[in-house]
Amino acid sequence: MPKITLLVPLRNRNFRYLTAGEIVSDLGDWLDFLAIIALIVYRWGLGPTALAAFSVATVLPRVVLAPVAGVWADRLDRRTVMIAADLARVPVVLAMVFAPDLTTLLALVVLKGCFSTFFTPAWQATIRATVPEEDLLAANSLSQLSLQMTKVLGPALGGVLVAVSGPRAAFVADAVSFLLSAAFLSRLPAMPPEPGTEEEGPQLSFWGEFQAGFMYLIRNKVLAISVGSVAAAMFIIFTFDGLGALALKDVGVNEALFGLAVGAIGLGTAVGAAAIGQWGMRFSPLRIIGTGQLVGGIMVILVGIAALLRFDRVPIAWIPGWFLIGLAGAAMFVPYGYVLLRETPEELMGRVSASANAIATTCPLLAPPLGAAIAEWRSVGFVFVVSGAILALIGVAVLLMRLPLKEDPEAAAAGLTQSAA
Repeated sequence: MPKITLLVPLRNRNFRYLTAGEIVSDLGDWLDFLAIIALIVYRWGLGPTALAAFSVATVLPRVVLAPVAGVWADRLDRRTVMIAADLARVPVVLAMVFAPDLTTLLALVVLKGCFSTFFTPAWQATIRATVPEEDLLAANSLSQLSLQMTKVLGPALGGVLVAVSGPRAAFVADAVSFLLSAAFLSRLPAMPPEPGTEEEGPQLSFWGEFQAGFMYLIRNKVLAISVGSVAAAMFIIFTFDGLGALALKDVGVNEALFGLAVGAIGLGTAVGAAAIGQWGMRFSPLRIIGTGQLVGGIMVILVGIAALLRFDRVPIAWIPGWFLIGLAGAAMFVPYGYVLLRETPEELMGRVSASANAIATTCPLLAPPLGAAIAEWRSVGFVFVVSGAILALIGVAVLLMRLPLKEDPEAAAAGLTQSAA
């Protein structure tokens, strides 16, 4: 039988525990998300301003705290950081059960996000330390696949739970998910800081460690191009993403088909993640990223042109198009995660991944109001055409760059660490 490359990382006992913890925690987070929306919209009867405030509260810790959290993820035992972050989120989520108003709820959302910023870089660094280099792409693909699965299952389960027991029951379920995640992670071995951060050489200051990670990110050409192009692509995507329902309406997609369109994106992303995990090692990750940006851009242009022309014949034909957009999304983000893991030395993993995630999170913040303003000025279709064209051009630029992956990321990091000392 042919080897199923995608499943090879699951032979690793520690990676299985990591994956189990991730699935349980992600599932709980979707229950949490749905419960918060239910409270804001249906129980408290609040509108767009409250939802916008919730969005800001969600991303604010990742923008402000993530780079600093990455330093601590590299300084401390990573298993301890992840377990502590899980356990710290339990009382925060349980406190949401008793939140009397929006201000209190948003404060708890920010606090939970602060603990999450410590968990994420430690988790990514643990994958880097646990999985052999040749299996990193498959491991990242499995992570994306599990994320897409929880996106489908989480809202479905959350909808049932909220309907039967109310939104506050979902917060309790989320708290339980963090306890289960911590239980899985407790089975991992201790993961102290890698040599070069504490055991060897002069001890760097906190700022020196942060600087070493950030400088490595911007000086490694493959990393810089991957992070820069994906951050730019995310800005473009967030410009038109919130207008998707309006564009689909313009091309004749009704309420019944809208759910199928959203599901098609998730299915396309899941299929793409599985395919890249299985066969992606045959191609350069930058070529996969560029191809995803190019194909995604072309599909967005087509949707925009159809919306401008009000071409609403055979609306169900757009469902495969949304599936292709999901595939393009997988092509952008799965290899990006692999490059981040492959190009970063273990001792810098927390800092580099946290800085990269902060950049990718910060860039889209101004995109939704920009897209809405352009749509009011011209039209929704115009936003899609322009955004798609820029996304496709980003893809072409990435495809034209031929940069090999580094043979030895650890050796490349040595000079930066010494210069920061």
